[in-house]
Amino acid sequence: MRARCLRYILESLGENTLIQHGLRITNPEKVSIGSNCNFGQGVFITGGGGVRIGNWVGLGPDVKIWSVNHRFDDADRPWLLQGWEAKEVVIEDDVWLAANTFVMPGVTIGRGAIVSALQCGGQICAPYAIFAGNPGRVVGWRKDPDRAAQSSPAESPAPID
Repeated sequence: MRARCLRYILESLGENTLIQHGLRITNPEKVSIGSNCNFGQGVFITGGGGVRIGNWVGLGPDVKIWSVNHRFDDADRPWLLQGWEAKEVVIEDDVWLAANTFVMPGVTIGRGAIVSALQCGGQICAPYAIFAGNPGRVVGWRKDPDRAAQSSPAESPAPID
């Protein structure tokens, strides 16, 4: 039911995407979600800068994706009066963001990457990287980086039966 309603307010929504309870989205007209995704409970997306989510993406409970942030570069003016900075967030195909992950504006998370729970993703995450720790860093690979670079973008995971 949620997905049926979202189809009318999002920029786009693919087929077979499961949206669990508590999804919140600001500026939904700037948010695109692919097919075969699974969004856990309490996911919050600020879409003002644009958010593109690929196919076969999993978002754990309470994941936050921010594409807009406060400006604060002028120390002589209150930060509340400095407006906003918008930067697109891109989450490529076959990505898993574990519970409570926070993705910052302007971040791209590469195809096949896994981002562990409680991460603050303020940097680009390479394709097929396993990103964990505090501060976050690559701790492993799902696929050798050289092989990942040779993968065709047309390849997609096989459907799960």
